[in-house]
Amino acid sequence: MKIKVGAIIALFAVSVFPSVGFAQQAWRSELLKYINTKLAKPDGGYGWEDQYDSHLAPTFAVTGILKDIGALPADKAKLAEFIRTHHPQRGANQEAGPSGTNMRDLIYQQIQGILWLGGDVSSFKDEVKAWKSQAGALSNFEGHKYAGLYQETMTPICNALVGTEMQNKAAFIQYLESRRRSNGSFNNAPTSAGGDGNILNTYWSLVAWGALGEAQKQSAETVLWLQSCQLKNGGFTHQPNPTIGVNDDVAYTWAAIKALQLLGAKPSNVQAAINYLACLRNADGGFGPREGLHSTPMASFYAVDALKALDALSALDKARKPTEIKEPKADLKGYKTYTVQFQGQGQGSPQEAVVLAKKLKIDLWGVKYPADGWVVAAQKIANERKVPVTFFVSNEPHDNELIIPGMGSFNHVLDYIAPANAPIHFADSATFDQMKETTLEQLKAANGGLMLQVSNNEPLARILLDESINNFFYLGISTVHFGQNFMFWLPYLAEYRYRLPLVTLQDAHGTESWWWGEELINHRNVFIAKEPTYDAMVTALRNNLIVGIRHDSISDYKTRMFGGTEAARKFISAKEADWKWWITPDHLVRPDAAITVISKDDKFEAGKPESGLNIRVRTRWNTVRQTLKSAAVTLQQLKVDGKIVSFEEVIKKSPRGEGTADVYYLYKWGTPSKGLHQIEATVKDLSTNAVKTYKETFIQK
Repeated sequence: MKIKVGAIIALFAVSVFPSVGFAQQAWRSELLKYINTKLAKPDGGYGWEDQYDSHLAPTFAVTGILKDIGALPADKAKLAEFIRTHHPQRGANQEAGPSGTNMRDLIYQQIQGILWLGGDVSSFKDEVKAWKSQAGALSNFEGHKYAGLYQETMTPICNALVGTEMQNKAAFIQYLESRRRSNGSFNNAPTSAGGDGNILNTYWSLVAWGALGEAQKQSAETVLWLQSCQLKNGGFTHQPNPTIGVNDDVAYTWAAIKALQLLGAKPSNVQAAINYLACLRNADGGFGPREGLHSTPMASFYAVDALKALDALSALDKARKPTEIKEPKADLKGYKTYTVQFQGQGQGSPQEAVVLAKKLKIDLWGVKYPADGWVVAAQKIANERKVPVTFFVSNEPHDNELIIPGMGSFNHVLDYIAPANAPIHFADSATFDQMKETTLEQLKAANGGLMLQVSNNEPLARILLDESINNFFYLGISTVHFGQNFMFWLPYLAEYRYRLPLVTLQDAHGTESWWWGEELINHRNVFIAKEPTYDAMVTALRNNLIVGIRHDSISDYKTRMFGGTEAARKFISAKEADWKWWITPDHLVRPDAAITVISKDDKFEAGKPESGLNIRVRTRWNTVRQTLKSAAVTLQQLKVDGKIVSFEEVIKKSPRGEGTADVYYLYKWGTPSKGLHQIEATVKDLSTNAVKTYKETFIQK
């Protein structure tokens, strides 16, 4: 069988269906109501219902739905321009951040969405034609340096859509051949590495193959493999008889139906597939990823487009009454809001960590890469000073790899949380079955769990996240991370918004928590519990009674909230005064100085003396991820027991000498007399010239 380039483009071409025949259909009216009341945003595009602004992915999904049901807007050019100008990493709302590989599926969504609207996509030609393989890119986080097959297939597909000849066509054909299994399926790892295919990778590989103008091979085998992915309920899973992520999903069902359509075939049980898709419709007019799940923009597109491919949209006229999604009623009487930071510092000054926890109202501080004894020391200081913060482990074993047959070996997917001193061990690499019997058992016993930091490989991540829902695995999914917003960069994460908590990760770098202060005041997590304990926080995670919150310059000082049940979001929003870290929207609260008294026994403290005591004062600097740029506040005067004392400024360069690593002011106090002492540090804000005095007491025993 040979699918020509023109045929591939035709599959994606603008197709405006007359609304006659649709107009009286209740499902269509309800679907349009869902789109217009829950997804439409004032900025001219469409977004997730729990966000205040639009995003490319929901806008792409809505455009596809409107195309399928013959309801494209009269002003198509306006919507096309929104799509053209709102790439989440470089468009008008570039909150996604610069990190990671170029996600070519986002460019595909732009091109395809504009084509559906009859727009011109010639402006994408030069970029698409220049694409090279992303094999070996660090941000793939794959141990063998495999490229992400899904992202790679976007190159021939997008070249075909914009009408350019793909470079290195022969090499790409060879690449696709190396990923095709003998049963006709495709997957991320080479066939020689073993493992079966994946339904999403198979669909996009077939589309890419056709876009290259090549005759399909092993069509009969591929058809049989695709049909074998259908489950008894009519939906499809990611491969026949999977051992991990064993479930149906509308994305898999859509991919199977569209792939079979490319090969001139249909599911073995067409009626069961139609019934399955119809059962995904909810009372709000949208469709969920699986029966009984909340509607999402992308799930709604997949369901409508799959039914359209089967010429079965009319089945929605006769389908059973749509599902009414109701969350369990939450009795939150007696509950309060508390805050948790995942992956904060676990090195440097524990005294300053306690100061920051107190000033920034951090109830639980997850520690990344803790130095031996640091957590114990920090907790002891907090307890002695009666600062209500609990330190626990929130680590990132980023070099350890999880092996998924057919996909490869992946890191950056095994971040975890656990109580302090819990015995958690990660092998250098392990299959899921091996990890299930070792690390996951240890995490279960400790009341811990994994956190998904990041994966730009959507077919892989779906399997892992689904397995978490089916069995114990992930407790949360990372969104904000440094200045980035992973949900904007990897919008497939939004499909899990109602099933797994969405949290933010500090992913602290460097040693001193003081120099991570700029990140500490940009985002955090707020959870609902009766008390601010580690176990209560984990219970909140398991019940989705936690939200990730961003409020910083990147969000234009608007409060963006991620995840949580509707009841949780409402409760947390009503309690904003208890957890917010700003005075006015653009005035974030961060202390200007920290006074620390240190002895020779304070092994984690910089500037410790050989004998006696030193007083160290750190002031605020303008920093970017522990890189000190310029002083924001300087120490003007230091008093001890009412007397002005002389101090020195200590500046430490980074090991490579490319910048400043640490700055503090030091007074060599010696051995003070026994009893209570008063320390006063007067500092000046260099941007406002405002002067402020910080005071601390110290008891010499």
